[in-house]
Amino acid sequence: MFSLPSDLTIDLTSLLAGVSLTAIGGWIASFIALRKDERAVQLEQVTKERAKWRDNMRKLCEEIAAAHFENKAKPIPGKVASLRARLATSINPKDTTDDGAILAHYDRLFSAETDDLKVFAHRIALLLKHDWERVKWECTPLYIKPFKRYSKKQREWRQKNYRAVDG
Repeated sequence: MFSLPSDLTIDLTSLLAGVSLTAIGGWIASFIALRKDERAVQLEQVTKERAKWRDNMRKLCEEIAAAHFENKAKPIPGKVASLRARLATSINPKDTTDDGAILAHYDRLFSAETDDLKVFAHRIALLLKHDWERVKWECTPLYIKPFKRYSKKQREWRQKNYRAVDG
């Protein structure tokens, strides 16, 4: 049987303090690891979905351009309405400035008020570029963000008029 030497005494306060510090350190480390893993999964999933969205928007813009020329030769209201519905459900309905301008331009294209398909494509390109810059920013490590936050490139895409188009 094991027994402690008689001159050995255990300081209960020191023992509890050591165990408490170890437990708190372990809890903090596990919390940081959990948060890091959650962030990695979130970034991966959101980034993948946004990449799919950008690809779909490119394809939709291509289909709209083709439909615009087909519609000039022979009006196809069902296809025009279908493409408008896809466009309207692919952009932010609460953004009445930039995304609303995309929809308004689409409506003008197919009502023969304008024939400027280049401006429409430019609006979509700016939407996609803005989203790409947001994804890159969100994927930037936290320890690098303070150094890049106020760079010229960051200030540029964060401006309210970044997606503004003349015309």
